[in-house]
Amino acid sequence: MNRTALLLYPFFKPQQNAAKNVCFFSKIKYPLLLIKNALLKLLVLVALLMINTAVEAQKTDKVFLKNGDVITGEIKNLKFAKLTVDMTGPGIIQIKWEEILRLKSTKLFQVTMRRGEVLVEYLDSVFYEKYHASLNDIVEIIQMKDQFLQRLDGNVNLGFNYANSSDIFQLNFGSSITYRKPKVETSLTINSVISSKSTDSSISKKQDISIGHLQSIKNNFYVQSNLGWQQNTQLGLQNRFSLNGVGGKIIFNDNQHRLLTGAGLSFNLEESNQSVVYKKTVEALATIQFKKFHYTTPKISLDALYTIYPNITEWGRIRMDFQLNTRYEIFKDFNMGLSFYDLYDNRPPTTTASKNDFGINFTLGYEFGK
Repeated sequence: MNRTALLLYPFFKPQQNAAKNVCFFSKIKYPLLLIKNALLKLLVLVALLMINTAVEAQKTDKVFLKNGDVITGEIKNLKFAKLTVDMTGPGIIQIKWEEILRLKSTKLFQVTMRRGEVLVEYLDSVFYEKYHASLNDIVEIIQMKDQFLQRLDGNVNLGFNYANSSDIFQLNFGSSITYRKPKVETSLTINSVISSKSTDSSISKKQDISIGHLQSIKNNFYVQSNLGWQQNTQLGLQNRFSLNGVGGKIIFNDNQHRLLTGAGLSFNLEESNQSVVYKKTVEALATIQFKKFHYTTPKISLDALYTIYPNITEWGRIRMDFQLNTRYEIFKDFNMGLSFYDLYDNRPPTTTASKNDFGINFTLGYEFGK
């Protein structure tokens, strides 16, 4: 008789003579006793199930380090060159990817490779032999049982500046959140820069909101769509609603770099500061984006994006948009950084408006999921 059967035997053993010892009147008089026994049996079954689940969830994954140490725990994920492991006792720790020699686990993971493949495999010796892979070929690891929260990452940044010489106060806010799943990225980005001068009642605004969806296809090619809104009083733009479609190629994507290029079309509705009439425009676009990140302590990141928009319906009009953001971790998940933007429109919606708007801001922020 196995251990589970021995535990259950006192509650479920045959009671052939029980009917002789308990009269019909007793069963009617004491129904609560029968209910109590049934509940007790149910509690024992639940307890056994919880014990069995805990045994199955034991932290038995192995992480072999290059210095010869072996760490035993539960592998949670690999993101941005950091392996997260949940250990008994110390709790959750993070290990630099370059310090790891080999992984071993009997659990099922989703593995993203440097060449763009997304695999669902066990991290055992068969995996490395089957795909002729080394750890340098692996970009991301996610546990299959716990994907949603691990796929979210983002940041919130706030900054301000006051120049006494010009009596200008500036407030800036930026936030982004990205959800990633196999070959798909969905992101929401919000930026706002508001400037005012005490001697002038007017307020200068540069604001934008965008929702983007990127779908990777074969050989590191991708398609992307964006829905956005912009406002820039410096350029005479009250509102611009845009819908973009882009196709391109991810040139490289590893644990520390990402470079992609693309081209497409943008369909816009524009309203100037001097008119309530919306104007329809169609633009071609070409873009290049570069990311550099070092997410071991201290975290350092650089994100650059350049896009040019030659107008099709207003031939000769050209817009350009350059964004540069840098961040440096000052303590866990909190950072300071600099953001720079430069926007150009050779034919702004308002003829008296400036053709160029640029600025640099100091920010303090918080990151999550990285």
